[in-house]
Amino acid sequence: MLELSERYIVDREGKKSAVILDIKKFEGLIELLKEYEGIEPYDTEDVTKDIIEAFKDLKKGKIHPAREILNEL
Repeated sequence: MLELSERYIVDREGKKSAVILDIKKFEGLIELLKEYEGIEPYDTEDVTKDIIEAFKDLKKGKIHPAREILNEL
């Protein structure tokens, strides 16, 4: 797990309003964001439809090799 050792700036009421990070930690976070930028968001509706279709296929006796399924992911 990434340890940030963050510090906070608080307003007059004591609510956190900003974060202070070590520059190296900040740069690391930026690099992580760049890596994950191209990843499509997870769509649970599509996955649910796929699972329903898979169960229908199983009932019909249609079986898909695991490698074929994994290649689609």
